[in-house]
Amino acid sequence: MDVRFVLSRFDAYALVRYYCGFGRNDDDFVDRLSRHYTNKGIFPVQFVGKPISCWTPASFTDSHITYADFICWISSTYYVSTESEIPLPDEQREHSIVFYQYIPFLLMLQAFGFFFPGFLWRSLSKKIGFSIQNYIDSLNLSRTLLIESPNFRRQFVHNVAIRLDQCFRLKHEKTQIKKVFLLRLPKLTVLYLSIKLIYLSNILLQLFTLHYLMKFRLSLSSLSQQLFIHSTNYRHDSLQFPTNVLCDFIVRFLGKNTHRHTVQCVLPVNVFNEKIFTFSYLWLIMMMLFSIYNLMFQWSFYLINKYDFINDYLMFQKKKKANKFKKLTTEFTSTSLMSSNNNHGLDEKMNEKLLIKNFNEHYLKTDGIVLLRLLKINTDIVTTGDLLDDIWDLYKIQPV
Repeated sequence: MDVRFVLSRFDAYALVRYYCGFGRNDDDFVDRLSRHYTNKGIFPVQFVGKPISCWTPASFTDSHITYADFICWISSTYYVSTESEIPLPDEQREHSIVFYQYIPFLLMLQAFGFFFPGFLWRSLSKKIGFSIQNYIDSLNLSRTLLIESPNFRRQFVHNVAIRLDQCFRLKHEKTQIKKVFLLRLPKLTVLYLSIKLIYLSNILLQLFTLHYLMKFRLSLSSLSQQLFIHSTNYRHDSLQFPTNVLCDFIVRFLGKNTHRHTVQCVLPVNVFNEKIFTFSYLWLIMMMLFSIYNLMFQWSFYLINKYDFINDYLMFQKKKKANKFKKLTTEFTSTSLMSSNNNHGLDEKMNEKLLIKNFNEHYLKTDGIVLLRLLKINTDIVTTGDLLDDIWDLYKIQPV
């Protein structure tokens, strides 16, 4: 086998994109705000420039200055206001600043919190038996290949309908053979709502952590002061992100001779860090509101009125076909024939309603309706209508 062929098939970037969820759309927009857009905003953040610069005595050489900068960067500094005196060597240092070296790791931890629920959803939804992304890809092909014939494009929709018909019938047979409570649970629905709860819990956890550890104050003046630089005289009195700090270090000489130095350092990186976490704090508040609305109101409404989505479409299709049939037969149908078929029409209507009820409750069930709702969100109403039309035709061949 050609080595170049093997290497071309192994695309590391594509694998990373797949497992990280970039380029996937098997959930709704609020989920993508968390796992995709939030991570794209967190990962590119990087400070450019020298993170710390210390004001050293005139006797320091260049190597001494470099050493002072490095030792103060990796050790904890502390903040003392200009009105207070510098503490003596044996006195306790208050307002120690120890976290700024770990800002990249904190941002990675934040990003992982948003990545993990999406990874769970992609992994576990396949184990349940629904390859949602594959269905969406096929449906999107049917609406993007406009240069192909309509029959060719419709075949993609029909293939997805056949696959879903097999899944729905298999799950129905399993519940009939083994009447176990766990088999009757709508696993896909429970999983999807659980993932949304994990997204919301992650947002709340990060929001409360930032609020209490960074001591953010929920006031417009405070947040705007942290987010913007209003003048050339930048404030240095922030206890969470001070820019003017002190650093103690000891220099050893031969024997037991040591010299203790206290130098004043400026942390330009903290100007940047304060903007990052203030923006992150505001973004998390917005994400919390979106997630609560999406879970508590939008999806609750979908699940409470879950059958309306299917019933409305099937009734619309039925009326559409009935009107088309009526136009074709108006000229050839007499009044007496219409009255004789009245009772037959009523019976057929009752049978149709019973068939739709069984289609919803015993064939699609809650998982099927949630799946069709996700397909509708990520394609369009016309493609979903064609898919539902094909599934309905396949169901009528052999009702369950």
